[in-house]
Amino acid sequence: MKELLLFSYFYPPLGGPGIQRPVKLVKYLKDFGWEVDVITVKNIVFHSFDYSMLEENRAKNTFYVPSIDPMSILNRIFSNKKEITKKVYFKTPEKIKKIIRSSFFIDDKIGWLPFALKKAYKLCRNKKYDAVMATMGPYTSGIIAYYVSRKFKIPLIIDYRDHWTLNPFLDFFTPLHKLLTKYWEQKILHFSNLITVVSKTMKDELITVFGNFLNNKIQVIYNGFDETDFINNPNIEEGKNRVKFSYIGNFYRLRPIKYFIKALEELKYENMLPKDIEIIFVGNYYRETIDLLRNNNIRELIIIIPQVEHHNAIRYLMESDILLLFIASKEGKGTITGKLFEYLRTGKEILAMIPPDSEAASILREYNYNYISSMENINTIKLNFLKLYNNVKGNRISKKKIDMKYSRKKQTEQFVQAFKSLGITG
Repeated sequence: MKELLLFSYFYPPLGGPGIQRPVKLVKYLKDFGWEVDVITVKNIVFHSFDYSMLEENRAKNTFYVPSIDPMSILNRIFSNKKEITKKVYFKTPEKIKKIIRSSFFIDDKIGWLPFALKKAYKLCRNKKYDAVMATMGPYTSGIIAYYVSRKFKIPLIIDYRDHWTLNPFLDFFTPLHKLLTKYWEQKILHFSNLITVVSKTMKDELITVFGNFLNNKIQVIYNGFDETDFINNPNIEEGKNRVKFSYIGNFYRLRPIKYFIKALEELKYENMLPKDIEIIFVGNYYRETIDLLRNNNIRELIIIIPQVEHHNAIRYLMESDILLLFIASKEGKGTITGKLFEYLRTGKEILAMIPPDSEAASILREYNYNYISSMENINTIKLNFLKLYNNVKGNRISKKKIDMKYSRKKQTEQFVQAFKSLGITG
């Protein structure tokens, strides 16, 4: 077995979408001859935990190291973790959190760097790794992996879950913050042996900004779906007394949900909104999103369910009639959320409020999902909503099937092939 050292700040028992990619990667790398040691953070205040994902962790060793980043410090100071989590994540206005996050150099997880480095250096002095890898964000992880790679002369792999300096939601406190961040991204991109990204658009954007030298370095590895998640969650055919429209996941900035709410409010005003529907949102939502969901004229139809463990999230998908997908129009052409592939795997119809010319829209059309409009197109959202509702009531929705090329296991196989093509073979 070859040996990989992975830096993943977000890792079980932490929950949320950020942990899915590293956990599933580690899970299936073992099937292709790679053992993985994971270095992650220890004991922080966080918006959600998913202990069921610990059962899927196939890492050879998982090392939890301390940190002095804000969430770690809060964990040490406050005994009532649930209360401080609510205040920090869900009650603090976004503009305040934005100021705090942007005030740190690189990112607000920079306090993890010395502890993760210390642990990694100790491991590398006693064991030979065939590659070192960081999944980003936080971007601090990339810097840590860079130092380890350079010091011990180990091939470096950088995985982008999100853009770094090209991230439209990233704010810089001062020009110096921006200059330092750009310096580090360029340094890491030049030094790395392999870079993986979650979409073709992300690859093209990195090449355009940083140079053609990246063309052979970058491999697109989609998030995909894990077939094993669905084995124990078969499709649930309920009676059609109520038609369930469901969204499973969190919302971030640019809150695209407000246009969907407005569309349904207009349908109600026009006496066209069906009364036998449920609009279900499963996830942890920040203050601004909760206000939108609770303060509207259709709130009696909306059910908010706090974030659940991943296997239960799959169950909610399978219990739904129609799935809701949101991607902001601004800089959203290359955004491919992890839930897209899980949605596709269910075979359920999807009401997609996403950029019609985006990569996500192209993947949807590949499997004949055509109820697509931009998040701001209220009139088309209304039409698509009613069409899908009527199709469900008339039993006119046929279950679709996605092929296995987007499975987590197949994507991991492509990842390993990318290792080999660049000579990272151990």
